[in-house]
Amino acid sequence: MQIIFQFDVRAIALFVGITFFAQAAAIGAQAFLIRELKQYRGVSAALLANLCAALGLMLRLFADRLPEFFTTVLSNTLLLAGPALFYIALSQFTGFAYSKAFVIGVITTVAVLLAYFTYWNDHMENRIITLSLGSIAMAFVLILQLWRIQKTSLRFSANLMLVSFIVYGIVLIARTIVIVLNPPQDASSLTPTQSATYLLSFALSFFWSMGFILMVSQRLRNDLMEMATVDVLTHIPNRRATQAFLEKELSRTQRNQGEFAVLLIDIDNFKQVNDHWGHAVGDAVLVKTADIFQTMIRKQDLVGRWGGEEFLIIVPGRCNAEALAERVRREIANSKFSHGATRFGITVSIGVACAGPPDQIDQILKKADTAVYQAKLTKNTVAIAEGE
Repeated sequence: MQIIFQFDVRAIALFVGITFFAQAAAIGAQAFLIRELKQYRGVSAALLANLCAALGLMLRLFADRLPEFFTTVLSNTLLLAGPALFYIALSQFTGFAYSKAFVIGVITTVAVLLAYFTYWNDHMENRIITLSLGSIAMAFVLILQLWRIQKTSLRFSANLMLVSFIVYGIVLIARTIVIVLNPPQDASSLTPTQSATYLLSFALSFFWSMGFILMVSQRLRNDLMEMATVDVLTHIPNRRATQAFLEKELSRTQRNQGEFAVLLIDIDNFKQVNDHWGHAVGDAVLVKTADIFQTMIRKQDLVGRWGGEEFLIIVPGRCNAEALAERVRREIANSKFSHGATRFGITVSIGVACAGPPDQIDQILKKADTAVYQAKLTKNTVAIAEGE
């Protein structure tokens, strides 16, 4: 007995349309959860992209009840608007430039040609080819944009969507070739090959939406991680991140029987800066001081804000950090800070401690703290912890 599968456009449209609505609901839920984060642009455009695709497919269910404008021209235009809006969503979310003129131009051209091949020169094959070429153009710019994004910290989700859109572009090209070589005779049914490309496009759209949701989640995770580990004012590691680096470095030296140094730095008379010039100037002093520290350390070193006007520099691999501490002290003493037309200087007191396998975190910090206390007695001084 021979089994013949008959693929119906409306059944496929209903199935895929419902899926697009579900994807839109997932993105909408994410948009609601991050609604107060104004810097997360593009989520609304991704939501509209899925809604446009869903509405475009749903309009095909009413081919016998609505005018051809809705079921052919508007339906196909909405289907093209889906990837176009997704292109805008990705660009807005990542901050990369995009061409509105290109998007409007492609959609307008396709809409006009669809109307022409519907009302003035009724030609179903040309309508399908027109929509396919417009979709290929949108897939091309999406691939280019995703290629740029995959070089950022969002590369995992970007690569997922990049592969999907490359396959999508290949599917569209293959579908166009099939249509040219074997034009459909009946708009209400599809050949198995055409239906396969239709369903494959649906499957790939799932990866686009999930990839975008993953991209938003990944960026949210990165932002939360930064909030937890980066000092808001100076943009260097905060105390938590500095403590974690210190513990990691101590563990490494214990395994390798190595050593490292810590520099505990305290800005002299910082309270007077705040009292005399105001807290805004005090904040500016902290920011500039942190910038100076960062320019003076090696790539493997770390400088973090330890608290208030205190900073901690961790120098892996050596204990002879007195020369570095002296350079830091001189650089700060020679730097000028300003408040309006008034320029002033500050100094720092630095305590240097060496750490090795026998030490614990508390011991290391206590030695550095004792040394900086000694330096504070005269100020603008470097003091070495006893026994170093």
